[in-house]
Amino acid sequence: MEESRAASKKRVYRGTMLAIVLMLFCMAVGAYYIHYYDEGVLAVYARQQDSFTQLVLDQINLLGENASSDDITAILNTMDSSNQRYWTLSEDDKLIFVKNVQETNRYKGFSTATFFASKAGLSFLEDMKLNYVSHEIIKLDGERYVVSGTVFRFQGADYTMCLMTDVNVVLQENTFLSAKIILYAVLIMMLVIAGIALISLTDNVRKRLVELESMDDQALRFNQTIEKLNHRINKNDMFHPRWNLYRQSMIESFIIGFEEKGVEKMSFGLLEFRSEEHRNAFLEDALVFLDKNTLRFQMDGNDDRIFLLFVGIGKEEALQNFNRFYLRTEEEKGVAGWEKGEEPAISVANRFYESITGDILCE
Repeated sequence: MEESRAASKKRVYRGTMLAIVLMLFCMAVGAYYIHYYDEGVLAVYARQQDSFTQLVLDQINLLGENASSDDITAILNTMDSSNQRYWTLSEDDKLIFVKNVQETNRYKGFSTATFFASKAGLSFLEDMKLNYVSHEIIKLDGERYVVSGTVFRFQGADYTMCLMTDVNVVLQENTFLSAKIILYAVLIMMLVIAGIALISLTDNVRKRLVELESMDDQALRFNQTIEKLNHRINKNDMFHPRWNLYRQSMIESFIIGFEEKGVEKMSFGLLEFRSEEHRNAFLEDALVFLDKNTLRFQMDGNDDRIFLLFVGIGKEEALQNFNRFYLRTEEEKGVAGWEKGEEPAISVANRFYESITGDILCE
């Protein structure tokens, strides 16, 4: 019993540890999917930014032959720009426009490679294609940017144009930020509920273990009582009519005893078997087909002859039970019935048996 309780405590401990690990796993999965959500928002924004960059490129391509790079920078200068979202323009790998006039003067003389001085930035510049807008997320000066850019040819010179947006601007936009806050709130709420459920479950299991310990003695007493009852039932079952084949000398005692107890009706039957094999087959079948109300008696001097006493069963019902075994008999011996109020039951049984066999049933 002590080993069982110790094993139960170990299972509770393991279950608690498993639940904690599962909670941590759920936290990690939630954090991953929130990060995945951020990346998905950035991907959608990048595609929209590509479309806007393509529109500006189309506008530049509409400039006439008399236009110059100043006209291109004038177009870019009219666009809304800030520290978080701005344009850059390079001519033959030299910066000619960054954000606005003030920032352009600051970066005057810088090369494009110097401005995009990061591995991701340089890789993005190398992958740009002529008149094809592409995007990438790069890191500059410790900040992440969504960059959409393209290379185009204007009046014999190659220009590189990029639109850069700080990632924080995109992710902190009201709609996206609200959705992200809701996701965090739902995740935290689920973890809190899971934590409360875990604590409650652990406490309930602990209480159950305490209750089980207090019920050990009671369970032991119950088991002892059940064993006594089973022993008594088994003992009583040994004397059940289904398992017994009585001697002919006991027929009279049973019939008179049942009549004195007020049994309303009885029936009597006789089976005579072709062989010992058929007789044994009947006795095996009787265990299934006959109940406690049908007593079987072995006739003295004739092992192939079985007398049946149907207690509380009328003649018609007894005949149905009797006919189940008719195929095993050499000839039909018949069934007789008795009801209360007639002559004594033993007289009917004697007359029935003597009419069939010519012998006396009871002395």
